[in-house]
This record gives sequence, C-alpha cells and structure tokens, in this order.
Amino acid sequence: MTQPKPNHSNEKSNPDSCEFIHRTESRIETEQLACSQGQVADITGSGMRLIFPKGQLPEIGEVQSYTFSDGSDSLEITGCVKWVRKGSAFSRQAEAGIEFVKLDPESRDAMIRLAVQGKIKEPRSRYVQIEQADLYKILAVTRYASAEQIDKAFNDACNHWNGDNADHPQATQKLDEVYKAYAVLSDPEKRANYDKRFADQHDRAA
Repeated sequence: MTQPKPNHSNEKSNPDSCEFIHRTESRIETEQLACSQGQVADITGSGMRLIFPKGQLPEIGEVQSYTFSDGSDSLEITGCVKWVRKGSAFSRQAEAGIEFVKLDPESRDAMIRLAVQGKIKEPRSRYVQIEQADLYKILAVTRYASAEQIDKAFNDACNHWNGDNADHPQATQKLDEVYKAYAVLSDPEKRANYDKRFADQHDRAA
C-alpha cells in the first residue's frame, strides 16, 4: 500500500531571501500615500497593496526596496512581492501585494505615522514647544542663586505685592507666579528637573 506523501506546503521555501509576515492587522486605507514603486492603496505594519501602471508589475517573489518621503524626511523599506493582479481591459491599473521583510519596530512606527499623520518623524514633545516662564526672572535672581538667596527673593516679592502694591490690578496674578516659582526653585529635586528641561531654552532666548 502506498503511503501518502507528507505535505510541506506550509514550510518556508527560502526564509533568507523573503520572510513573509501575514497581514492580520486592520488595514489603513490611503489616498495620497505613494512610494518609489507606486501608489499605496492600503497599508499595515506588515505589508501593503500597491497600484502600478499596467505593464509595470513586478514578479512574484521579487524583493524590492520601497522609499517613502514626506517632503522633509525619507524612509526605505524592503518588501517581497506576494501576489500580482493584472489590470483588466478597461483599466490601466494593476496591483501587487507586498509583505515587508524584517521590518524593525522604529521603521514600522514611522511608516504608519506617515500613513496616518503625513509625517515620518514624531513631532517634538509638547513641553519643548510650549513657552515656559523663566522662574528665576520671576524671583529676580540668577540661575546660580543659592537657597538662601531664593528664600530672600521670595520674601521680598511677597512683601512687595502684599504691601504698597497690594491694590495693583495684577497683584494677585504676580503673587501667584511668585508662589509657583518658589515652589519649584526651593525644592532641590524640582529645581534640578526644571533646570534640565528649560535652562538651555531660556539661555537661547536671553
């Protein structure tokens, strides 16, 4: 009796040349995203569907480099052609399914960010973009003021806005700024964190 031959259809034929990753994620439909090889119809973190002019389809199994750009930065991704679909007699477009090869997490995030936000690089942190008040100027001391000098400056500022200037329209606001500045600069740990984040910014603005 002849024994049935084992089925090896699920084995990878050449993992070194083309490592396929199944697209199990939700696909992002795109309208304006393009790469060096064609227009992107939809994309995920593991693959994409490309639209080509008819007659320019790649071969199944072909490994290609795909370059994306947002006008300022570029990103190069390697992919393997998994399937092709020729255009009909009524259409000049043809499609190919691309699965990315050994895509690192950083490049994956940049590519998805480009598809969703239109930018390859992540925007700078919000606290860098928002102008932060110079706490040293509020207390009228330098960045190198000692703890004693900061205490004295705080007391002087409180006396100033609680004394003859108490009726000033901005007295309440000024006192609030003084208290907040002192709460940071009088605490060694908070002051060190503040200096690390904002000192260079204030030096450039000075």
